[in-house]
Amino acid sequence: MGFLQASMLAALAAVALPVLAHLIFRRRSRPVDLGTLRFLKLAVRHDTRRRKLKRWALLALRVGCVALLALLFARPYRAAPATDGDTGLTVVLIDRSASMGRQRDGVRLVELALRRLPEVVAGAPARSRVEVAWFDTKAEPVGSPGDGRVSLADLKAPEVLTGGTDFAAALTWAAARCDAARGSGPLAVHVLTDLQRSGFGTLEAFAFPKGVPVRVWDAGPAATGNVAVTEVRPVSLMVRADQPTTVQATVLNARPERLDQLPVRLTLANGGKVVTLSGVASAAPGASTTVGFETPPLSAGLWQGTVSVAGNDGVPFDDARHVAVYATAKPRLLLLDGAARDVAVLGEAYFLEAALRLAAPGEANPDGPFQVSVFPYAADARLPELREVDVLVAANVAGFGAADAVRVRAFLERGGAAVVFGGGNVGPASVASYAAAGLSVGEVTGTHAARDVPFRVAEFAGDHPVLAPFADPQHGDLHRLTFSACTRVVPAAGVQVLAKFRDGTPLLLERAGPRVLWCVASVGREHGDWSRSRLFLPLVHQLVRGAAGLAGAGPIRDLPAAGEVPGVRRVGEVWEVRNLEAPESDLEACSPEEFARRLGLTLAADDAGPVTPTAALDDGTELRAGELWPWLWLVVVVCWLVEGVLANRTVA
Repeated sequence: MGFLQASMLAALAAVALPVLAHLIFRRRSRPVDLGTLRFLKLAVRHDTRRRKLKRWALLALRVGCVALLALLFARPYRAAPATDGDTGLTVVLIDRSASMGRQRDGVRLVELALRRLPEVVAGAPARSRVEVAWFDTKAEPVGSPGDGRVSLADLKAPEVLTGGTDFAAALTWAAARCDAARGSGPLAVHVLTDLQRSGFGTLEAFAFPKGVPVRVWDAGPAATGNVAVTEVRPVSLMVRADQPTTVQATVLNARPERLDQLPVRLTLANGGKVVTLSGVASAAPGASTTVGFETPPLSAGLWQGTVSVAGNDGVPFDDARHVAVYATAKPRLLLLDGAARDVAVLGEAYFLEAALRLAAPGEANPDGPFQVSVFPYAADARLPELREVDVLVAANVAGFGAADAVRVRAFLERGGAAVVFGGGNVGPASVASYAAAGLSVGEVTGTHAARDVPFRVAEFAGDHPVLAPFADPQHGDLHRLTFSACTRVVPAAGVQVLAKFRDGTPLLLERAGPRVLWCVASVGREHGDWSRSRLFLPLVHQLVRGAAGLAGAGPIRDLPAAGEVPGVRRVGEVWEVRNLEAPESDLEACSPEEFARRLGLTLAADDAGPVTPTAALDDGTELRAGELWPWLWLVVVVCWLVEGVLANRTVA
């Protein structure tokens, strides 16, 4: 057994205090002559013996409380038993961020770091367990998961280095491994890195255990002058087809001399079409500059490419950055009017057609966002050809004939989408035909009318791409919409409710794959006058854009490389544009002392091996494995309570 605060054992001298108190305040008996009281003498003798036992027990408890308090502050612990196996832990962290792809003397820095690994491992204690991990923005251990040992001969440097640097994340992992090994022997952490000053990550919640020495092995070269493209920003990731757009690029000059008229190039390609634009960058030492490119009109489709700079700096990994822009043609809509009238303004789709066209029904608007065709759809009608349609919009349609249902399902299966609006024609009799057409989102129970007050939206999914613009009430507060009735739908499994009324009745529903959106309110006047509110146009536009896959940022996602090869690739329904993290282009290095100061570490001396953290824990700030003070505290509390009870029943 050992003590973390051995000096506190001097407080054991305080056990003399309760002894002195008992000696000073003990009760002395005086003989008193009374009459012949034989039975009284027996009672007094018995009571005297009992009180003497209580006084000795009370003295023992008080002495014990003082002694236990002294031991409590001395913090005793059980020493780890000696074993013939592994003792202690040595953690080795090897930087594999993009900046470690630089070369020194013709060899990559990450490979130079691996060459130092045998020296690091040889300096560990003879039976110390060694755990090795690669790190960039996260730590990834290598070696056998069973015993943590690693074969140096089998350890190879990654061919492609694309991650960012996060020292805090790597050392957080190392700290967890050291905490798990406390009490087993000496602990040490080694970091093989280029000491990139921009790689400290988030330090707000970072804490490293004191007393664990950290040694930094600097694998970086001398100062490197670098020119890099650190950011590419299209004005929008999704633009209107046959319209020009703007792409801005940020160029960093990390050279000691001024950057003057350096050529910068933007290249975009779509199939066999290629657009190449040139610009120049000028910047002071250590500064960044912005280069803008105005593209010609882009035809519909995905345009992808790079912005590149002729750095000629020996650091080629950040001389180019990938970019993608999606040029979308106007979605082609077929609007089915399920309650057409001879007087257009009385028809179901009058307001909906005007909102989608951005023009009065029958008129054309070349700047409108959609190509709209309207088709009155009654019981005896037959659907037109759907091959030139992107989104099918059904307004108060009672149902579909068997042949039309087959055509609608085929339309959805080949990539089409649909938006359905409710109304009086949509009821329980519509369920079978909607299901046959692939448009069903649940059970339709008929019209649900408001009684005392109109329906209002109680909650909606503000994080959904369709409704995200309405998350800010300044852009339109959906809670202001009122409805006198709606078509009640009980959602099926897998259907997402995007908005609902105060009584829980769904207003907007979405079913994915193929995408079908339902709005249970009529777009005519049957369910109120919401079609004449200011929110009608933006809401129906968002529903149609969502069905067409154009809501939100569109199909392009700009993401960090995160260990993957930079480039543009399709993942599901979106294209991911992955690039190196911009801080990786800032190659300025810090000193080991600054590294330790910013992270709050204890640097190991170059000529000293790992040390046991026992002595370093004398400040009492950390809990050592095997400490006994929690149990001592419990015993002190129990003794204190028993002493209080006994003192109230004993006359000292």
